[in-house]
Amino acid sequence: MKIWVFAFGKLKAPGLREAADYYQGLIRTWVTIEELELKPLPVPDKSPATRKQIQEKEGELLLDRISKQLSSRSLIYLLDEGGKSFSTQQWAQLVRDWEGSSAPNIALCIGSSLGFSAAVRKAARAALSFGPQTLPHELARVVLYEQIFRAWSITRNHPYHNEGV
Repeated sequence: MKIWVFAFGKLKAPGLREAADYYQGLIRTWVTIEELELKPLPVPDKSPATRKQIQEKEGELLLDRISKQLSSRSLIYLLDEGGKSFSTQQWAQLVRDWEGSSAPNIALCIGSSLGFSAAVRKAARAALSFGPQTLPHELARVVLYEQIFRAWSITRNHPYHNEGV
């Protein structure tokens, strides 16, 4: 199995690229992980019609990249503030479920500031959330990597996670 992170935008804020790379290195102890950055489209105005049109174009771009990289048996998850919020133990169970599935790839997608189109939402198995707050896309990516590492560390009885201690 291979984990893919599809994210709109680059990690530009000081320290975040280093943090993402650090957690990716830790994750690679247990599973292959790849990151694919997509360029968000410019938003010339804030009208709902323009935003929806750009969201749909970005959705097509994302689905095209996923279809080029992954097989149809892959599982797609969206990181979205409206998704289901998971506890750390639920993340670990999700990792166990992935390992028990026959899916060759898991795609974890972080959209642009416009979110995901209806077509992307339809293609996804589920939407996951880090809670009701809105996180900057760059920070959400680092949090995602840390949670993936934490979840895998739980499944491997690694001492990183100290729940209840």
